[in-house]
Amino acid sequence: MVSTAVAAAIRARAGVARQALRAAYRNGDAHAVLLAEEEWDDVRRLARAHSVLLPGGDDPREAVEGDEVEA
Repeated sequence: MVSTAVAAAIRARAGVARQALRAAYRNGDAHAVLLAEEEWDDVRRLARAHSVLLPGGDDPREAVEGDEVEA
């Protein structure tokens, strides 16, 4: 079992990666999308390796509490 602090750090990194990926898609920036997808994949692997459940699951398009609401 991973410590609470490590799990929280993984979830925080996932939140940043999720927002970066959404922003890259929204802006239509292909290079930023590639970089953000790689970071998202890394975070997902890290979470799985430590049995940390990510809010919203593995899909970065899923809204999670605390995310910005897009109008």
